[in-house]
Parts: sequence; C-alpha cells; structure tokens
Amino acid sequence: MDAVADFLRRLPDEISRVGGSLVRRAGLLALAVLLNIGFYLPSLPEGTPGAGVPGLDKAVHLLLFALTVFAAGRLLAPRKRFPMGWVVIIALVHALLIELVQLVALPQRSGDGLDILFDVIGIALGIGLWTGERLRRSSFVPELETEAEPEPAAEGHR
Repeated sequence: MDAVADFLRRLPDEISRVGGSLVRRAGLLALAVLLNIGFYLPSLPEGTPGAGVPGLDKAVHLLLFALTVFAAGRLLAPRKRFPMGWVVIIALVHALLIELVQLVALPQRSGDGLDILFDVIGIALGIGLWTGERLRRSSFVPELETEAEPEPAAEGHR
C-alpha cells in the first residue's frame, strides 16, 4: 500500500516535469470514464443523433477505448511505462464486462463479440497514441528518458 501512496505522491511532479497539467490530464480521464458509463445504459435515449448509422456502435467502442487508455496513460504513466500493463488489463476486463452485462442484464441490449474486437483495437490505438506522445516528447526533451529511476537489482546478481 505504501508503494501506491508513494506513486500517487510522485505523480504531480512527474507530470510537471514532462510538461502538463494534472488537472487537465485527470479531467480527460474523468471524461473518458464518464463516457464509458454509456455502455451500461439499458438503451440509447430517444432521438440520439446518429443512433441508426451502421457501424457507429463499433466506432464508439474503438474511439472510447482509445481515449480511455490514452488518457489513463497520460495521467498514470507520464514518464514511465509502469502502470500501463495494468491499464491494458483493466481495459480488457472492462471490454468483456460490458458485453457480459449487456447480454445478461440489459434486455434491450445484446452482447457482441465484434464489439470486443473493436475494444481491443481501441486499446491498441490508445497505447499507440500514448507511446507516440512519449516518443515525440522525448525527442524534444532527451533528459526525460535518461532521468528514469534505476531498476532494483535482482537478488543474487551484482
């Protein structure tokens, strides 16, 4: 638990080192999470623009997962890759949970394996955008990549 608290204590400093606002990054992630709640609604509200457009559902899955993973990376991993594996795992579980909830608990909705595929593509796109931003930023500020904390030595190795 101390490691998590320490990680969260260091986060604002890491974000300011790479140039950015903690509030804006947290706001973007909060917006993405809020939009994800729509996956759990019983049905789209009447009169929702574009509700009948073919393929729109798949585009929404792809874009929301890309936005969510990108925003989580910008907030939680501004300088290092550490939590991105957890972000991906949580996003994959969320993708499966959405379809399970829609299949079992929401009679107006249905689970769709193709939605999961677009969620996974969105996750990959979000990771790609996050990686691209880090690469672009490190090319402008090379000391960011060399300033990383040293890896702890494995036991028995010197």
